[in-house]
Amino acid sequence: MLRAFLKDLGISSAFCLGERVLERVLLPGFHRMGERVAAADPKRVDDLSTLIAEALGLLALVWLFIVSLYAISLLSRRPLKPHATTMVAAAIVLLIFVGSWAQWSTLSAQ
Repeated sequence: MLRAFLKDLGISSAFCLGERVLERVLLPGFHRMGERVAAADPKRVDDLSTLIAEALGLLALVWLFIVSLYAISLLSRRPLKPHATTMVAAAIVLLIFVGSWAQWSTLSAQ
């Protein structure tokens, strides 16, 4: 169980960091918008620490769902399917990216 837990943590961490990097590469300037700035100091928007902080926030959101899957598995005494948590993490990250892309694509050109 510990090995599966660590595997899920590693895969979901890679998904979350990859989504944040992909968003910065494919949606230029989107992370600098006023309501999207995660840094307290706007000069630090492009820092690596801000990118890691955003990825950790997304990881916390993903793990709320993954932990609930583990809890359901323990309470029902039925094992999780091998890729259930990976599929849930991928679906959440994909929905977050598609939402960001939809918001970026509807921005007015200024």
